[in-house]
Amino acid sequence: MSVAADLTELHRLHSALKEIREDLSRGPRQLKIRDQVITNAKNEVTSKQEELKQTRLAADRKGLELKTLEAKLVDLRGKLNQAASNREYDILRGQIEADGAAKAVMEDEILDYLDRIDRLQKEIVIAHERVGQAEADKKSYSAQFAAEEPVLKQKEADLVGRMATAEKVLTGETLSQYRRVVDAHGAEAMAPVENGVCTGCYVALRPQQRVQLNNGVLLFCSSCGRLLYLSE
Repeated sequence: MSVAADLTELHRLHSALKEIREDLSRGPRQLKIRDQVITNAKNEVTSKQEELKQTRLAADRKGLELKTLEAKLVDLRGKLNQAASNREYDILRGQIEADGAAKAVMEDEILDYLDRIDRLQKEIVIAHERVGQAEADKKSYSAQFAAEEPVLKQKEADLVGRMATAEKVLTGETLSQYRRVVDAHGAEAMAPVENGVCTGCYVALRPQQRVQLNNGVLLFCSSCGRLLYLSE
């Protein structure tokens, strides 16, 4: 094969290896994301349960206040029946009316608490379902990735071996410089030249560099440092 063909194949192997390694790293990332989804769903359950607890306590407190007020009203009505004067009667009746209005407000508040308790109980059921769904999703993805991972690792090993063979076209200082560029740019360490332009940085090659490249000389871009090859 020509130098251009050798380098084209080497670049293709770099790109394929990058894709495989991205697939391998995607698995743990996706599992971590799913763990966070599960944690968030469980936190929502805990939060709703605490809100339900506090709402029930508030409803109980309001219920006790209502019972106290109802007992007070019973007492006031008893006193009203035993009022010794019109003035005392009017005072007691005013208190009964005021406490009666307060009782109506309390009853409405208790109904609001009961509605909120009912709503929270339903939301907790839904939140538990979300936890179950999130855990099932993680389990499913984990099984899927566990099946894919050995295949991906085998492909990775095959590509690494083929790349080592393809890199034999590079020797001496060229190989050393290539290694440095790979460390810096990874799969983008190489760039085809199209119409006399490096496609890695879009800087035009000098005429002499074009001649060298056409003659099979191994060149690195003087602008971005990538290993160049002629696009076929």
